Amino acid sequence: MNDDTIEAIDPQVALFVRAVRCGYAGYPDFASRNLSEQRAISEEVRRPWRMGGPPMARCEDLLATGPLGRVRVRLFDHAATAAARPALIYLHGGGFSSFSLDTHDRLMREYAARSGAVVVGVDYSLSPEAKFPVALTETVCVADWLAVAAPDIGIDPDAIAIGGDSAGANLALAACLVLRGRGDGARMKAMLLNYGFFDTDFTTGSHARHGGADKLLTTEELAHYIHNYVGGTPHAANPLALPIHADLHGLPPSFHAIAQCDPLADGDRAMVAKLEEAGNQVTSIVYRGATHSFLEAVSIASLADRALTDASSWLAATLTSARASLRADWQ
Repeated sequence: MNDDTIEAIDPQVALFVRAVRCGYAGYPDFASRNLSEQRAISEEVRRPWRMGGPPMARCEDLLATGPLGRVRVRLFDHAATAAARPALIYLHGGGFSSFSLDTHDRLMREYAARSGAVVVGVDYSLSPEAKFPVALTETVCVADWLAVAAPDIGIDPDAIAIGGDSAGANLALAACLVLRGRGDGARMKAMLLNYGFFDTDFTTGSHARHGGADKLLTTEELAHYIHNYVGGTPHAANPLALPIHADLHGLPPSFHAIAQCDPLADGDRAMVAKLEEAGNQVTSIVYRGATHSFLEAVSIASLADRALTDASSWLAATLTSARASLRADWQ
């Protein structure tokens, strides 16, 4: 069998892919529109996939402030109990250039309900208006703010994780590198990294198989996104922009959801291998038949449902273990 047969898209995920591609097909002049219009179209195309999801006891926007700036965040709290709970800082995907807290509303609700953590979505600045390292600096700003503000908003400051999908996974990992570099590496207890965009090796087999013009996410788009993020700056080779090139020692435990039918799949496998080689605790699952962004299809795809449950269970267990370890250290 050829690679296309072996790596066939899951039928339910294929419905999602077809719907998204049909949505964009309604705007045949998409590429010629200005960036603001393109972002608005993307929001509209993604609208059906962000709807619904578990109801939240608390869903509110706050302003994270600190020496590094001011960033809007959105709290998704499924329980709103009196006891302080773990938290997940979450960075949405979109190639550093598009998408928002709104496009990822359903996804963050699912993580909040399934893991028991308060999810803190980050409204980071988009490129190319805000090139690297603006979004990364804002992510670290949120981490700093939460370390101080956590008790006031029902969060345990000793049980905080960080994660994201695609470009958001890049920002999450890079933020942990920044924290480690300044001696705050123990602050993040876990990393949740969904189909991450970590490097610019566009010659891999997964790009050849799944990055063509007829795919949900193309290699050409990825090249455009990374140019938006670092192009024209002196940071194109900065390991904080492309974490595959970083020294990866001393990072929190990580969970990697790798989509088999994703141009980024081989890059994600490479990141898993490098993290393991650096001595980190790594859990990775390759979801056969999954494409990039497949988690957004949770309303129709059992594969997305399973992946969200896998990650949420891992996250809850990892943060529970971190809290137990800290209590043991105190005794």
